[in-house]
Amino acid sequence: MNYLSKVTLKPSLNAKHLFVKEQINPEPRSLASNDAPKTDNPYRVHQALWQLFDLPAGSDRPFLYREYEQGGQTFYYVLSTLKPKLDHPFFTVQAKAFNPSFFVGQRLAFELRANPVSSLKNAQGKSSRHDVLMLAKKSMMSQGFDDAYSIDQAMFDAGVDWITSPERMQAWGVIIHPNLELSAYTQHRLRRTKQDLEQQEQAQDSMNNKPIKTKNKLIQFSSLDYAGALEIQDVDLFHNQMIKGFGKQKAFGCGLMLVRPLRQNNS
Repeated sequence: MNYLSKVTLKPSLNAKHLFVKEQINPEPRSLASNDAPKTDNPYRVHQALWQLFDLPAGSDRPFLYREYEQGGQTFYYVLSTLKPKLDHPFFTVQAKAFNPSFFVGQRLAFELRANPVSSLKNAQGKSSRHDVLMLAKKSMMSQGFDDAYSIDQAMFDAGVDWITSPERMQAWGVIIHPNLELSAYTQHRLRRTKQDLEQQEQAQDSMNNKPIKTKNKLIQFSSLDYAGALEIQDVDLFHNQMIKGFGKQKAFGCGLMLVRPLRQNNS
């Protein structure tokens, strides 16, 4: 059984609310903006949401999440394979079973915060991930374009091409309409504290008691918000992908797709 929950910070925790608003939720900016990216900390959100599930150290992450802010209030949609605790001291949790009835040809409106990256190999044949929007920006600048409009358009097109690539749509079991809204492009840079790293080193795999390998202290990734329409081509592929998440950096608020029936114009 899967669950979709709305997780809201309790209003009594005013200080924590302010922390989340100022440290975790950066202001969106223009795709071609040269302003320095704001530092945020979705790692802290990830840790806090882990507390909704009773799991031993070293367990696989059982959830995806997406952060929203509305009317000055921060909340999270959480899609999980386990039912979250409803009596958390920090959060108000509204959970319901997630068992949608999809069908081939169904059209849905969707929202997705994704990490649009592509893998490129260097001269030594080593593969690494690159932000597709920044690749587009660098390509335009290398060709002599320096106006914000041209660069912004190239970055926008790169974002659309990433999510509408035939290989990606086939793997996800959908056709995504190219008429998309792209917003809130953000470059995230955050560091784990010494305490974070010590806790990670102490985590033990519950099956074989092996220490979990400590990852790098610095975390860097980008996120981009998509809104648009899709048509389901393969129900099982699409449903399974929804549970697994779309794209990379799912631990940091990317990958959860929210869908609703697409309204038809009756003109």
